[in-house]
Amino acid sequence: MTSLIKLEIQKKTFKKKGFSILNDFELKVEPGERLSIIGESGVGKTSLLNIIGLLDTQYQGSYKLFDSSVKELSRTKLAEWRNQKIGFVLQESALIHSLTIEDNIKLPLMYANIEKDPTVQDHFKRIINKIGIESILNKKPLECSGGQRSRAVFARAVIMNPQIILSDEPTASLDLANKEKMINLLFDMNKEFNTTLITVTHDLDLANRHQRVITLERNE
Repeated sequence: MTSLIKLEIQKKTFKKKGFSILNDFELKVEPGERLSIIGESGVGKTSLLNIIGLLDTQYQGSYKLFDSSVKELSRTKLAEWRNQKIGFVLQESALIHSLTIEDNIKLPLMYANIEKDPTVQDHFKRIINKIGIESILNKKPLECSGGQRSRAVFARAVIMNPQIILSDEPTASLDLANKEKMINLLFDMNKEFNTTLITVTHDLDLANRHQRVITLERNE
């Protein structure tokens, strides 16, 4: 089986700060795998997600994704994969304040010009019902609580039914009931569509519900 992700990082350097992270780091991930990443603050967990998700290409190393060398892909192809193949549940995933929650969630569908497809509409309704945000669809982000916004960001991440979902502390602002809704939806997608899940978390209970746990450690 060809690995979905084959990443080899010599180092990721922050020149202004005078240090590097992820030194001599290697990662292979198979299709449909559930992987969690843990470690203390500052070891590079979020940076690693950004590299995997094609948001950061400024590092020394090589990266093969979907059996293609990332460094050989055009900007257009990188953007297409970020919209259609990779779902982001990131701490910095800002919602657009001028749009309703529904329009924010449907943005990836609009970019792909498939928002009117009946099958896509059914998928949208299923996600909204599953995580319980029907009542806020017509609201603007600033009219919603932090937990509601987090669930909207989550819905936007999974709306394209991506092959990979990258989550950075996805349940940090949620109560127990909504945390379980989101985790169950992620794991349902993993089972139904063989979606690969990669989750950064400080929540050891959530980490241990994945198939594999990687601990990043501080460079000496």
